[in-house]
Parts: sequence; C-alpha cells; structure tokens
Amino acid sequence: MRVGSDYQANIPEFDPGSTKYSDKDSGGMLVWSPYHTIVDPKLDEYIAIAKEKHGYNVEQALGMLFWHKHNIEKSLADLPNFTPFPDEWTVEDKVLFEQAFSFHGKSFHRIQQMLPDKSISSLVKYYYSWKKTRSRTSLMDRQARKLANRNAQDESDEEMEEANPIEANDSDYDPTKETKKESHTEPQPLSSSKIGLGRREHLTLMHRHHSQRSKCRPPKGMYLTQEDVVAVSCSSSAANTVLRQLDMELVGLKRQVQNAKQLNSGLKHRMEMGIDDFSLPECNQKVNARWTTDEQLLAVQGKPKFFGGGAICKTLHFQFTIYYSTKFHRLDNL
Repeated sequence: MRVGSDYQANIPEFDPGSTKYSDKDSGGMLVWSPYHTIVDPKLDEYIAIAKEKHGYNVEQALGMLFWHKHNIEKSLADLPNFTPFPDEWTVEDKVLFEQAFSFHGKSFHRIQQMLPDKSISSLVKYYYSWKKTRSRTSLMDRQARKLANRNAQDESDEEMEEANPIEANDSDYDPTKETKKESHTEPQPLSSSKIGLGRREHLTLMHRHHSQRSKCRPPKGMYLTQEDVVAVSCSSSAANTVLRQLDMELVGLKRQVQNAKQLNSGLKHRMEMGIDDFSLPECNQKVNARWTTDEQLLAVQGKPKFFGGGAICKTLHFQFTIYYSTKFHRLDNL
C-alpha cells in the first residue's frame, strides 16, 4: 500500500456557487412524457396520421406532440412544416425482418404485420438493399455461422485429444535446453550435430502437432473395426491377405451387378420388340348357341375319350364350356 503525499489526490475547497447542475451538461433531451388528459384512441389516431400522411415515425410524432405541450391540434398543424429524418432500421427491426422473411418469403403484407411501424415501400427498399449484402449483413446468418465454427472447433479439439492423449507432455520438450546440456557434456565438434538433431526433432513434433488440425472425418459409411485393425497390424502378410480377400469380394459384387444389368437390358430389348409373338390368337368367329348335328356327334364321341367339356371345347374352338355343359347334361338325361 502506497502512503504519502505523492500518492494522495488534491481535494479542492468546497464552493456551492461555482458548480451547479444544468440540463445542458447531460447532453440528453426529453422527447416524450405521457399526459393523463390524452386518451389512447386519440393518441393512436394522431400517430397514424403522422405516419401515413407525413412520414413520421412514432418517436418523431410523439416528440412533436410533446413540443406543443400535448396539444394535438397544434401538433397536426405543425407536422407539414418539418421534414422527418429518414426511416432508420434498428437491430431489433432487422432481426424481425429476417425472421419474417424466413417465415413468409416475399409476402410483404404479412411481413408488415410483424413490423407495423414500417410501410410496404420501406420494406421493399430495405429488402433489396439487404438482399445484395445478405452474406455480410445478415445478423441471423452471422450468428449461425459463429455457432457452427465454434462447434466444429470443439469437435476438432476433442478429436485431437483422443488421438494424442500425451501431446501435452511432448509440448514441454525444449530442444535448446537439450542441446545446451549436450554441448556441456560433449566436445565442441559434436555440438553442431546435436543441435541439428534437436531442431529436426522439434520440426517433426511441430509437423505432427499441426497435422492433427487438418485431419478430416472419414466419408459416410466408412468405419474401422478393432478386429480388422488388429489383423492388419499383426504382420505384412496378414494385411495383404485381408486386403486381397476384400478385393475379391468387391470383384464378385461387381460381377453380380454386371450380370444383373445384362439381364435387365435383355428383358428391356424383348419388351421393346413387342408382345405380339407371346399373345394368344384371337377368335373372331361368333358363338352360336345352337348345336348342329355334327357337333352333337362329336360331343357324344368325345365324352369317353376326354372325360370333360374343357378338352372338347379346345377341339371345337368355337363353343363355350357353359353351353357344352348344359347340352352334355341334357345328353346324359337322354
């Protein structure tokens, strides 16, 4: 703790008339203060007129009303005498616009329901200015990009820690200290070689450390099992055997795919040629319910030979089974 006159502040004498508080020193100006005599419907009507006819926003309209001591008639008469400032978009308005645009698209009438203070023209104007620089000025996209980068960085750090759990111990390695110790113990001609070896080891450590940053995840569907890793790491011959088996399986699967493609192409070629060769011939002869004498003789002779009406109908070619069955039933009753 510092004690003494050199470390103490000089306190001036108290003079009540020299310094007085004034509103000008604060730098702020009151633009609105509610008044109990004005009802809410009249206030809303005044704000609507100021916004629609004269282009004022809510803050500017209330400031004009406060300037005229809450006299609505004087404020309405004085509104055309001033040009309001351009409509400025706050951060909240920009975020609301982006959310409304993501929900409703280019439906500006629905967007206006979320931003009632903005007119359709101002929404369209801001949309085209926001559209050109959306990648740089979009607050929602910027926040989402930051979160994505942060998550990716956390995942990469976790992968590095899992891959090299003793990386922190390697970082304590200082090649200069090792070379200094070796230079004291070894003769002078060998110190340069030791320094060179230390630098090489340091470079390899640096390279191994930075190589973990560029490590990417394997493609989707690719994975390694512990059994395969153990089998490959046993010996070089075992690794070659495992890889050769996988290659043979892959070749066999490719052959199956090729055979299936050939079969499908052959079937498609046959379908393109048409199905007329495979269709049954159509019989254009009309069916007659009356039986001739020759047909009756054929039916009587064919009963013990064919034992049914189906085969006889195939022989006759032009009579239905139902007609034969009814007629044959009559012949049995004879």
